[in-house]
Amino acid sequence: MRMIARVIAGAMAVAVLALAVPQATVAKDFYEGKSLTLFAGYPPGGGVDNEMRLIAQFFGKFIPGKPNIVAKNMPGAGGMLLGNYMFSKAAPDGLTLGMPGRSGFLLANSIGHKGAQYDLRKFTYVGSAVSTNSILWLRKSTNIRTLDELKKAKKEIVLGGLNSRSQNVVVPRVLNKYEGFPFRTVYGYPGFHAVLIALERGEVDGLFSHEGSIQGTRPDMIASGIVVPIFQTFPIEPNLPVMSSFVTDPRERDLLRLLNAPSRIGLPTLGPPGMNAEATKILRAAFQKMAADKTFRETADKRGMHVADPATGEELQAFIAENLVSVPEDVVKEYLSYTERKKSKKKKKKKQE
Repeated sequence: MRMIARVIAGAMAVAVLALAVPQATVAKDFYEGKSLTLFAGYPPGGGVDNEMRLIAQFFGKFIPGKPNIVAKNMPGAGGMLLGNYMFSKAAPDGLTLGMPGRSGFLLANSIGHKGAQYDLRKFTYVGSAVSTNSILWLRKSTNIRTLDELKKAKKEIVLGGLNSRSQNVVVPRVLNKYEGFPFRTVYGYPGFHAVLIALERGEVDGLFSHEGSIQGTRPDMIASGIVVPIFQTFPIEPNLPVMSSFVTDPRERDLLRLLNAPSRIGLPTLGPPGMNAEATKILRAAFQKMAADKTFRETADKRGMHVADPATGEELQAFIAENLVSVPEDVVKEYLSYTERKKSKKKKKKKQE
């Protein structure tokens, strides 16, 4: 009996070792010699594209097997076009990932946008490395340098935005109603790069956008003083007022909580629903290693992006299910009222331009 026990024990040990070796090489074998495509839901030159290319530059170095990362753009409908593609057309083999966008993409399900043919809860989230802090930037020519000066302003301030349902358009409209800021939004620009060109030309007076839109793509506009920051969403930049310090109305707070939820998420990197389990495990682990890497963080900081508190894929999945799926009907109703307001006038304005 003891002899049989020794034989069985020895066989089990050999089996364990035999299993251990392949498991250690599975991750490398999965991606070695392959290419992984990473899409941005916005055109080249803006903050989403800038962050996607930062991820594409570093991510492959931390994935076992070091696959080639191919950076591509699939712009349209505030990131929803890419969201629809990732949800229903992209193969769930772990070789196609997307970074559709922030507010337009993430809020579409919450407000029942018919163009969003996806369910946020079903994507396979890999991670989010860069925290997003939105800032109001105004041209120096507006002669507004501080929040107090903005509160006293009477002359109309034209802000450029992307689409009617995005944070960069709706937040200024909310602040116009509740705080009396003289904002008028002009939207329809394909990306923030186009907004910055309009800003340089004096076609718009400013923009409300995540920090990477300017710091990461046109830091010269800040250094030269063409634009100045007035306030921010979260307490990240020193000596710059935070939105919560002057927002007091309960309904306004509820609206801004919904609108700022995408900023707390950042720009998620995701895969199709039901993505290969082994690929998901490999990619999530690699993403966290990349986010903790010193060189990655230093490069992100130089491009105007803050890697403060990276979110794991599991954390993103939980946060989205809790905060962006079930939103009070009255909050959604008021949100939608801002997305359609003055739309006909916008069309006339765009024709004039």
